[in-house]
Amino acid sequence: MIETASDHKAQYPWWAGNARLTNLSGTFLTAHIAHAAIVSFSIGALILLEINRYSPDRPMSEQGLFLLPRLATQGWSQVSDGQVTDTYPFFAFGVVLLVSAAVFTAGTLFHRWQVPASLEESKNPLARQYHFSWDDPKKLSFILGNHLIFLGIGALLLVAKAMFFGGLYDANIGQVRVVTEPTLSPGIIIDRIGHLFDVNNLEDVVGGHIYVGALLIVAGIWHMISEPWDWVKRRFLFSGNAILSYSLFSLALTGFAGSYFCGFNTLAYPVEFYGAPLSLKSSLLPHYFDPNQLEPTTRVWLANTYFYLSFFTLQGSLWHFGLASGYFEPVLQSWKAAFSEIRTANLAYQRAFNHQPQPNWNTFYESPQVELQPAFAYQESAQKSLNYLYEPSSNSVASTRTKLQPNHRQVLYQFNYPNDEEKTFYESSSREGKSKLEYPSPMPQNLYETTYQKQKSSKLYGG
Repeated sequence: MIETASDHKAQYPWWAGNARLTNLSGTFLTAHIAHAAIVSFSIGALILLEINRYSPDRPMSEQGLFLLPRLATQGWSQVSDGQVTDTYPFFAFGVVLLVSAAVFTAGTLFHRWQVPASLEESKNPLARQYHFSWDDPKKLSFILGNHLIFLGIGALLLVAKAMFFGGLYDANIGQVRVVTEPTLSPGIIIDRIGHLFDVNNLEDVVGGHIYVGALLIVAGIWHMISEPWDWVKRRFLFSGNAILSYSLFSLALTGFAGSYFCGFNTLAYPVEFYGAPLSLKSSLLPHYFDPNQLEPTTRVWLANTYFYLSFFTLQGSLWHFGLASGYFEPVLQSWKAAFSEIRTANLAYQRAFNHQPQPNWNTFYESPQVELQPAFAYQESAQKSLNYLYEPSSNSVASTRTKLQPNHRQVLYQFNYPNDEEKTFYESSSREGKSKLEYPSPMPQNLYETTYQKQKSSKLYGG
């Protein structure tokens, strides 16, 4: 199946689904809202599933849970001796996410039915501001600024949770506490950047989020009111594949960082919820493992999941950057050709071929069964000889005829091939004069005649 982008009429195979939205900013936004609905519903449903599986009689790290340990680390429930004492806040959190998914779904349907496919055509001036094209650096900078502001707000929400809304779980004391004095010293924060994975207290964690949130919001505002510098325009590519490549690269970096944090840091990933710190085997197939545990803990599953999802995300980034730079264009064209030539659902690839029709020499073409009446008088004698076919004629040899046997099947053409290679078949004489059939002259000497001139003579064949 081939989809077509609206403006440039570029064709894309079915597996490049997002390419259909290249020039449709309104539909592109609709797809983002739909993705938010899917993510909210999935996480909410998984939280309820893990609540159903959770047992307070066993360590949480041995129960194969992923989302409940994160909620417990963020202090959404009280913890005693490393165990969650009340799962109702988790249940409420899951229900809120399911309701949010329903709201996002309604927003998706609204944008699908009420918002134009291209925001440029919207009657709302605010909506028209968010129409973009992939080769417009200024508009892309404006869109990037909006994303950075939302990321900054998310970082500050964690700060608010730590300082004003219940606090965070402190692995050093095994309790949930409120952080009242976050680290705000620039020197300490800069030093922590060089030892990012060694952070060991909540004050530094919360102070770092304050700086990150503030910087993201300031950078977002700056990107919204400015455009990239000239050297940025010269050094970076601006296209759909290029922007996707940069986004996937950033996502891969954060995933690798999360993998390392999960594998070794016990403050952001407490031992009570995730298990003991791991070892990293960085050979042919890198992976995290616990040398003291036969059964993998939550930390093992999560750290390896982070790592390999980030690894394949990085491959996607490199792939799309290759497409943006034109490096993979020949490969892409060959793939498009291969997919477009698929004739059956069972074949992934099918080599193109040309099949020329071949004659079937065993097929007979019978003469028509309708008896044709002569149109002119001089055709009557020829009409009586319908069962005779003329043999090849030449300038020096008169035409002869062979009678077909009654028991033989009549075919459209029957030839007696002469031994003389110089004889031709059904060719008119090169000499001027009367034809061999003594047609009245002057008449065109063609094999098939369609027009005849009426002659005064009534004697046609010399008879």
